[in-house]
Amino acid sequence: GVYLWIGVARLEEKMGRIGKARSLLELGRLKNKGEDRLWLESARLERRIGNEDGAKKVMAVGLKECPKSGRLWAEEIKTAKKVDQKRISMDAIKNCTDDVRVICAVALLFVSERKYEKARKWFLRATVLDATYGDAFVDWYEFEGRLVGGGGEDGKEAKKVMKLCEDKEPRYGERWVKARKDMNNLRKSTGEILRIAAGFV
Repeated sequence: GVYLWIGVARLEEKMGRIGKARSLLELGRLKNKGEDRLWLESARLERRIGNEDGAKKVMAVGLKECPKSGRLWAEEIKTAKKVDQKRISMDAIKNCTDDVRVICAVALLFVSERKYEKARKWFLRATVLDATYGDAFVDWYEFEGRLVGGGGEDGKEAKKVMKLCEDKEPRYGERWVKARKDMNNLRKSTGEILRIAAGFV
């Protein structure tokens, strides 16, 4: 499956065989048409080795092949130059109106612009849209926990996000799954996973 292609490519990358890793991902994309996770991994590989132009080219082709991929559009928003983020976020919303990853990326864009109330509305929208997507809670909790003057983790808003997350018990999302699958966290509660994933532990 897709994760096997990604796993083997990462192994090659760790061993310093970048060309081999790149070729494996290209082959994986050929054999799995329309699979946005392989396009995303290819773009991230290029970024990890400092090849920003290569990453942009990969993303451009990936978005042509997967124009409705919230996964790719969210990455495009997060990695774009500040001057381009608003335009890209509008394109993303037009193509993926109700994609939870895009909604979260837009919320984070509002955070970077210090439009905190708008950010909260978009984070809430994301958690209502898909309460199983843990990264929405992680991003939201991290924002509230680090907000200067917001009381940090002990602040009212952070506690609200914690309670909401505990009630919904999310299951997926890159940051969420990474924390949940860590062997050290097997017996941790939902709230503890949220704090770990958000970087507060």
